[in-house]
Amino acid sequence: MGQTIRSRRLGSDLRQLRKKAQLTALQVGNELGFSQAKVSRIEKGEVRVARTDLKAMLGLYGITDDEQVAAFIEAAKDAKSQGWWVAYEDALPREYRDYIALEGTAASIRTFEGMIVPGLMQTPAYMEQIITAGPAVLPAGHVDSLIKVRQERQTIFDNEPPPKLWAIVAEGAIRQVVGGYSVMLDQLHHMAKLTERSNITLQVLPFEAGAHAGVQSSFVLFGFPTNPSIACVANLTGTLFMDQPGQLEAFSDAFDNLRASALSPADSLTRIHQVIEEMRSRPDQRKQP
Repeated sequence: MGQTIRSRRLGSDLRQLRKKAQLTALQVGNELGFSQAKVSRIEKGEVRVARTDLKAMLGLYGITDDEQVAAFIEAAKDAKSQGWWVAYEDALPREYRDYIALEGTAASIRTFEGMIVPGLMQTPAYMEQIITAGPAVLPAGHVDSLIKVRQERQTIFDNEPPPKLWAIVAEGAIRQVVGGYSVMLDQLHHMAKLTERSNITLQVLPFEAGAHAGVQSSFVLFGFPTNPSIACVANLTGTLFMDQPGQLEAFSDAFDNLRASALSPADSLTRIHQVIEEMRSRPDQRKQP
């Protein structure tokens, strides 16, 4: 579940602090009256850490600043809590729940989509078409649940402050007529409207860019105020989460290359409006879903 991701991140931070203090798990356990196994399980995110244990570990690691201690205590509370998505647990794979947890706590989201509009920018009608496009027959009620989940995900933009979203979308994604022209026109207008928000940047990667750094995969990079970033790549069978320095550097470099190859935000908005006008000018060619 999402709380597993949060527990792992907290444990990872504690492990880094322990190593910085040049202590082994055995030494920490002996000093605080823990078993070495307990320290290891906390650092792996396998168990929740009690507030008293957390404060004792931080003190041993030399973390005494009130703000830093408070931040760790708050992170521990988050690791214990269940997200809103627990109500849809039967319809959501574990990886998707983890993804939502990361998305909901990220300060910045950088995403590249080569084939569809990013989920955070989709309209309900577009969502339905994407969700039902696969060959699998979803159980009764699952489609509605998945649409509600995706809509709920978008409420992160109502947070104060909201996360910064930088989306790069391949031109094919805005030209693919998903659900018919009416659905697609509404979707394009919605994307254009979202760019009015100061926390959202949208770039279109044009056809004329040719081969580019995202030809192999769409991906998302989540950034956090104090924690390392996490990269996510989704495929037909699940979602991969990567947080190793070399992996993150590769995805960050790829995003920077894509950003350089894409149209500027202003030119991207112009391209979207061009596509809108082209779709409006061909009513005789419109296809129904």
